[in-house]
Amino acid sequence: MGNKRVLRHPARLIVALLAGFVLVLTGTGAAHATTTVEIPAGTEGGVSATVKFYGTVVPQPYNPDPTAYFGDRKCQLIYHDYDPSAGCGGFKLGVVLHNVRNQPGYLAGLNSTGNYFQAHADTARTFGCLRPDGGFDHGTSFVVRTEQQRLGSTYYEPDSNWILSRHRNYEGEFGPHFFVNFAPVEVSCPAGMTATQYGLKVSNVNISIDDANVFGTTTWSTPGPFYG
Repeated sequence: MGNKRVLRHPARLIVALLAGFVLVLTGTGAAHATTTVEIPAGTEGGVSATVKFYGTVVPQPYNPDPTAYFGDRKCQLIYHDYDPSAGCGGFKLGVVLHNVRNQPGYLAGLNSTGNYFQAHADTARTFGCLRPDGGFDHGTSFVVRTEQQRLGSTYYEPDSNWILSRHRNYEGEFGPHFFVNFAPVEVSCPAGMTATQYGLKVSNVNISIDDANVFGTTTWSTPGPFYG
């Protein structure tokens, strides 16, 4: 196809913010948030996307072990481990692509050119210290920001040919999945206070592909923000 399509997500184009926002607290403040957003196709008859932000881990208290592969302070990932760790935290991003089977390249039986889907996002993590009474001391807070951080691939799922194969061999619709396991951050607290990650904000999410045969050169974008 060779066409270039950039899909945006201004508020006036949103069909629905599906299911609203769900937040469940487990343990001592480890947040698991799920938000689902619809991004319409940029051209008539094109591919639209459902983007799900989920699986967030916000360590509270924050006491990561950069060398640990197991346990509550885990930061390292083992083989085929595509989840945010308990010690360092992170989130997941799932994408379902719609109308793939009606694309000209798909109908012609073409394979993808072999490129992978990629995802990038701005992230902001707020850290600080808890007082002995459990209250957050805002005077100790600081934010670690990353612009357009590349998200990790969940196994082979962002492989465009894998996605085409799923559509051809199974019912339903499919798309790439991504995750982030953050690097550890040093948080120093005064005596009697406990380090914590106060919150996580993810914004300006972009999922992109460069594939002349089926998907075109396309970016699905949503400003968010998503919170964990």
